[in-house]
Amino acid sequence: MIFGIKENTLTMYGTIWEYDGQDFVYYLNQLEAKYSEITIRMHTYGGSVFAGNLMCNAIERSNANITIIIDGLAASMGAVFILSSKNVKIVNNGYVMIHAPSSGSYGNAKDHESAAKLLRLMEQNFTDKLMLRTGKSKDEVMAWLDTDTWLSAQEALDLGLVSEVIPASVETVYPSFIPEEVGETEVFNMYAALLTSIPTPAVSLMKYSTPAVNAFMDFPTQQSQSQSNFNDDMKQLLITALALHTVNAQSSDTAVIGAIQQKINDLEAEKRTAETAKTTAEAKLKEYEDGRIKAIIDGAAAGLGKTFTEDERKTYETIGATSGVEALELVFKTVSKPQAPNISAAIQTGNQGAVTAGRESWDFAQWQKEDPKGLEKMATQEPEKFKNLFNAKYQ
Repeated sequence: MIFGIKENTLTMYGTIWEYDGQDFVYYLNQLEAKYSEITIRMHTYGGSVFAGNLMCNAIERSNANITIIIDGLAASMGAVFILSSKNVKIVNNGYVMIHAPSSGSYGNAKDHESAAKLLRLMEQNFTDKLMLRTGKSKDEVMAWLDTDTWLSAQEALDLGLVSEVIPASVETVYPSFIPEEVGETEVFNMYAALLTSIPTPAVSLMKYSTPAVNAFMDFPTQQSQSQSNFNDDMKQLLITALALHTVNAQSSDTAVIGAIQQKINDLEAEKRTAETAKTTAEAKLKEYEDGRIKAIIDGAAAGLGKTFTEDERKTYETIGATSGVEALELVFKTVSKPQAPNISAAIQTGNQGAVTAGRESWDFAQWQKEDPKGLEKMATQEPEKFKNLFNAKYQ
C-alpha cells in the first residue's frame, strides 16, 4: 500500500499487505502528534485481515476526530476498515464491496482444519462489526458475506456504512456501468486510473517473498497485477532484494511484478527439485542398506551351515534396519557354529548339566525338533536353562 502525508491528510491507496498495519500506525501517530482533526483518503481492493485489524484498532483508540473519505473503492478488508470511524464519506461514483475472508492453507488435515477455524473467526468478526454498524440481522449480514456484495455510494449510505456522499474530485471518462457485470478487476483498474496525484510516499521494504506472504490476504477471486502502485525507488528495492536481472527501476509495474512472480516460481521449482532428489537418494540408500543386510544374513546362514526360518530372517532384518549393519554383524559374531552331536550326552546320568552337555548352541526350536524328550528333562533338571531358552523363543 502507498502511504502519503500532506498537512493533516493521510492517503492510503492500493493493497493492504502484511506489514502495512505497522506502517499505518506509524503515520497515524505522526498526525496525531500535530492535529486533532485528521482525514484519511483511501482507495483499496482489500488485503491482509491481520494488518487491516491493526489499522482499525489504531483508529478506534485514537483521541483525534478522524474522517475517512473513500476516493473510489473500499472493497473486502477495506469495507471492514471504514467501520472503524463513524464519520465516513464516499464519492458519488464510489463503491463498497463486502464478502467473507478467504485464504489458502498448506499441510495435513489438522492444518487445514486450523485454517478453516481461523477463517470462521474472521468471518464472525466481520459479521459482528457489520451488524453493529447497520443494525441488520445476522442472517442478512451473512447473506452479504456469502458472495461479493457490491454497493453503490447511495446504497452504502442507506445501510449506514457511510455517513455522507460527496462529489467526486475527478471527472470520470467512463460511462455508467454495473460492477457485477464488469468484474472486480476492471472496477479496481478504472478507479486506479482516475486517482489524483498522490503525495510523495514514504517508502518501506516491499512485502513480496513467497506465496506464504499472501496467507489470509482477503482478496477477491482475481487480483490485478497491473496496478500503478510502485514508484522507482520501491521498484529498485524489490529488484535489489530479490536479485531480479530482467527488469530495472524504469520497467513498468507489470514487468516488475511479473519478474517477482517468476522469481517465486523459480524458487518453488528449485525446492521441488531438491525434494525429489532427496526422496530418490533416500530410496537408493535404503535399497543399498537392505542389500547389505540380506548379504550379511545369507553369509551368516552359510557360515553356520543352516537355513534361517522366515521369523528368524525378519528378526535379523529388523536388527539391521533399526540398529545398523554393524550391530547385525556383531550379533552373528557371537553366534557359534553348531557342534557335532555328543553321543555320550544321550546317556542321561541325572547329573546337573547332563541334559544340555554338547548342545549349548541349541535354541528352543532345535530342542523341540531334535530332542523333545531331552527338553522335557531340562525343564525339571535344569529349569534355569529351560527358562532362558523359552524366553528367548517367545520373548
